[in-house]
Amino acid sequence: MAFNLNDFRNKFVNGGARPSQFEMQIVWPDILRGAPGVVGAEADFRFLCQISEIPASTITPIAVPYFGRKLQYAGDRTFTPLTITVMNDEDFKIRKAFEYWSQAITGHQTTVSQFDGSNIAGSYATDGVVIQHSRNSGGGTLQAYKFVGMFPSAVSAIPLDWEKTDSFEVFTVEFQYQYWLPIDGNTGQVAVSVNF
Repeated sequence: MAFNLNDFRNKFVNGGARPSQFEMQIVWPDILRGAPGVVGAEADFRFLCQISEIPASTITPIAVPYFGRKLQYAGDRTFTPLTITVMNDEDFKIRKAFEYWSQAITGHQTTVSQFDGSNIAGSYATDGVVIQHSRNSGGGTLQAYKFVGMFPSAVSAIPLDWEKTDSFEVFTVEFQYQYWLPIDGNTGQVAVSVNF
């Protein structure tokens, strides 16, 4: 088959999804609402979350040896942690929110949690959404993913350095979650499952 640039252009009609066209939203746990220094963190987060990801889809195989060969069978679905990067503003509002959230799960001085551990409202685990926007047609929503039952398992250090003059502080947060679902980014409804 001869190379034809127009054939490619006709297939790539929308110009490709861009990794910079996204936003991340998190529903903060009730315990953080009104906490000192973090009022408004939920709204600010969607602007200052600099790096997120569309989740991987992984089914771990089960290898069964048979006569010197290994047959592969579908095992259980696994979900790798979600790691995001947040720009730190001088009010430290979002950083404080994650520190409070983490400390409420298990204290720095005690092992006591301020949560009851259930999945009801007020739990330490909440939901988050990453939304992929279009670069075309006014920036509409292309795809969205809901992370169910997520909580921060690690809030990174913020390196300080006298030589860093032309940059902002950033920190990462690693979340554990129960599972993710593709959803309609406009309605929040779970995407329709396809039956083959």
